[in-house]
Amino acid sequence: MRIFAGMMIVSCIALIGCSDGQDQEVEVQEQSAVAQWTTVTPEEMSETQKAQHELCLAATNAFASEMMGELMAALDSDDPTAGITVCGAKAPAIAAHIVEDYGVKIGRTSQKLRNSANTPPQWAEQTVAGQVGHPTYLIGPNGEFGALLPIRLKAQCQMCHGTPEEIDESIQSALAEHYPDDRATGYAEGDLRGWFWIEAQPGETTS
Repeated sequence: MRIFAGMMIVSCIALIGCSDGQDQEVEVQEQSAVAQWTTVTPEEMSETQKAQHELCLAATNAFASEMMGELMAALDSDDPTAGITVCGAKAPAIAAHIVEDYGVKIGRTSQKLRNSANTPPQWAEQTVAGQVGHPTYLIGPNGEFGALLPIRLKAQCQMCHGTPEEIDESIQSALAEHYPDDRATGYAEGDLRGWFWIEAQPGETTS
């Protein structure tokens, strides 16, 4: 099956104490589980993994296309804060029906989150922390297929993600109201804003 590596829609959507021995044991087990995820290149993929790859790209394209349509419509309105509503309120609903339509898990994440709910899944944490700017694919211990697809900032998205001088006061106020812990500003056009992450259901096992 041919792999369409360039089919992804790159958009500006943002879209992003004490412990005892038992807690320490859980942490070690979680790290061990994450360590079992291994990277794979398109050239190394089996036929099953290529099919999982294609499914992840198709789901991401559908998610990004619908989100971008909603966002562009909002930006054409007279309300400069309308884009915040799209990213905050409509994105989860769009993601939910993509999950149902394609049978994948999907979301957006970033190294500088706007919404704390967008933290990456464990298998994606290392790639996010390393700010890897190219598509990354991983295989889980039970044959799961994970994809991290970069999101680059578009010029029009600086109105919500640029420097304080570029962001209108009304938008700054709305961001402070909805996202008091916002870290997703200070970006320039072309910067790595974050990633779409997608996880396809198990295919082949790695054991």
